[in-house]
Amino acid sequence: MGDERDIVARARELDPELRTSVLCATQEVGRVRDFTKHARVVVLDDRSPLEEWVAAARFVHAADTVDRVVCFGEEGQRTAAAIADELRLVWHSGGTVRAVDSKWHMRQRLTEAGVDDTPCVLASTAEEIAVFGTRAGYPLICKPAGGVGSQGVVRLDDADDIAGRLATTLAAAAALPNGDVLVEPFHAGREYSVECLSEDGRHLALCVTEKFLAPGGFVEVGHVLPARLAEGEEQRILSTVTAALDALGIREGVNHTEVIVTEHEVRVVETHLRQAGDRIPYLLRDARGVDIVDALARQSIGLGALDGVRAQVEKAAVDGRFGAIWYATPSAAGEVLEVRGVEDVKGRPGISDAVVRVARGDRVQPITSSASRPAHVWGVADTPDEALSLVRQAVADLEFVVAVPGGGT
Repeated sequence: MGDERDIVARARELDPELRTSVLCATQEVGRVRDFTKHARVVVLDDRSPLEEWVAAARFVHAADTVDRVVCFGEEGQRTAAAIADELRLVWHSGGTVRAVDSKWHMRQRLTEAGVDDTPCVLASTAEEIAVFGTRAGYPLICKPAGGVGSQGVVRLDDADDIAGRLATTLAAAAALPNGDVLVEPFHAGREYSVECLSEDGRHLALCVTEKFLAPGGFVEVGHVLPARLAEGEEQRILSTVTAALDALGIREGVNHTEVIVTEHEVRVVETHLRQAGDRIPYLLRDARGVDIVDALARQSIGLGALDGVRAQVEKAAVDGRFGAIWYATPSAAGEVLEVRGVEDVKGRPGISDAVVRVARGDRVQPITSSASRPAHVWGVADTPDEALSLVRQAVADLEFVVAVPGGGT
């Protein structure tokens, strides 16, 4: 996702008198930069109960009146909601955060509102999944109910798949605060995401992004925006997404919703109370002139952002370009000896950046989640096909020299 430090830096530019206090867990301390720019940094143990976080916020509020509560990532959102409720400040309600954080709760809300009637079940055993499969039909998707990054997502084509693949999902779910496993029908179709800005219950669609998945899996390996859509498809997607946001009670902030367009309908996969990952906010800025970071900074300090961003979206419809990002996908596991061609790729016209996340001595393997992708390239062009061709070729020209088991390279 877009770097939260960029958001805070922009907020300080907008309001030079801005005072900030940080509440963070011990494991997050390393992400706090420029301690001296904050009025205070309060660090709690990772296992501290919610009541301690709220008490810490009351302490800060008593010393220095708090006007806004913000949380730019998924971790900490329930805490932020409880603090906002305690201090009577504007932020997402606890019910909204719970409905978004748990895919099961999301499904219940969307079904009740008539937005998406995809059936689902929470299951922890092969027997429970088999019973659901008999009722709902195959194929099924089995995934952690609170998961992100496609970690632990598996497809079950029939009952014989359950025993061999359930362990993958259970292991991924066990590492999360919400350890539930959700099972639902697999929807075949094209996948997209929608970036929206919400303000006082009004929703503005910023862009529909087209997604590309690794063959046979669910990890995203590329995006292009705006998406290549048939006539009428964009309106169908946006109508479904805005109805979902209303059903979930989302009223403020940037949100990121993933959907599948099947032959007959638009299905909601999940939504998030944050901006997208995979550099999508920066692609949107560079290709379309729509600045999510600035919008979040403005909302964070109580300034309206909707009208200004609407003007950016309208301008982009006239003279915007297209942005794309593509990820390297290793075909074999091994130890990295060298990565060649990075500087050459960075210097090519239209390329915004090339980022390699592995160094000599690191290991690469066929991707299993978003976190296992070793490199990406993103750029801008005049058409979506040109943007995709640009970044896919650039990734292909990155050369990973890897020592594989058995002594080969």
